[in-house]
Amino acid sequence: MMNSEMLSYLVRCWHDVQADATHLQVTQVDTGEEVHLNDGTFLLRIFTDVNASTLRCLIRHLASGREAYIQSGQAMQSFVQECLMAQPAPPDAPEQQMRVQDTGDSGEKP
Repeated sequence: MMNSEMLSYLVRCWHDVQADATHLQVTQVDTGEEVHLNDGTFLLRIFTDVNASTLRCLIRHLASGREAYIQSGQAMQSFVQECLMAQPAPPDAPEQQMRVQDTGDSGEKP
């Protein structure tokens, strides 16, 4: 019999219009305790292949260069676009797909 443990976190994000800032709060579901996160900047790249049903996602922590890959179905692209982005593409414009481009800008502030 395998021992397994599930960790559950509630992630809440909201935009404060007055401060023009997005806030993020993470709470551990089991204990209700707030999880304090390190300051950091991450690069999220989503790779799509029109001939495959698999979607790959790269998450890179810019300061350390550490990376993690996630593999999912095409539903992940819709999830990110519709649930995480502030202005999703209109449903009547299927040709507008989320694209992540490498601009050379790390997003780090000097």
